[in-house]
Amino acid sequence: MSWKVGQKVVCDQYIKQAADCYIRTIDLHQSVTIVCPSTNTIVCGQRQNLERLGWRTAL
Repeated sequence: MSWKVGQKVVCDQYIKQAADCYIRTIDLHQSVTIVCPSTNTIVCGQRQNLERLGWRTAL
């Protein structure tokens, strides 16, 4: 499944802490920025690496 800007995402390792996260940016090299407002957290990385860490699109 492709990731899109504005799409909600969750992390299997931090489901409760990362419940309101969304994709802020995706650049040409598939570097993704995820923002989680409730925890004041920003996560950046390649999509493949983020998926290995447990990040996935929310259903």
